[in-house]
Amino acid sequence: MNSKINKKSMNKNSEPDEDPYLIKLAPERKVRNCFELEKGKFFRTDTVAEILDIEPEVIRDLIRKKELSAIKIGKSYRITEADLQEFLSSRYTRESKEEIEKEI
Repeated sequence: MNSKINKKSMNKNSEPDEDPYLIKLAPERKVRNCFELEKGKFFRTDTVAEILDIEPEVIRDLIRKKELSAIKIGKSYRITEADLQEFLSSRYTRESKEEIEKEI
């Protein structure tokens, strides 16, 4: 019986990348890494709306349209500081210094 356990454990250790369960979990692990609490703050939709000086419903619409990434917890959403910064950076209309230098 011990020899069967040892053979199984050896096979699992030698071929972990081929295990379908681990392959299925790989994308989920990448998602989990995004939500480490040490990486930033979580804001409520009304807080983000206050920061941007717009109505909270506009924030919820952006989330529903998948233009602003958020985490749904129950009936409410939380936006990470990094996701808010990424959203704002993608909407920035002013030309970057590099783009201005290319034109000259």
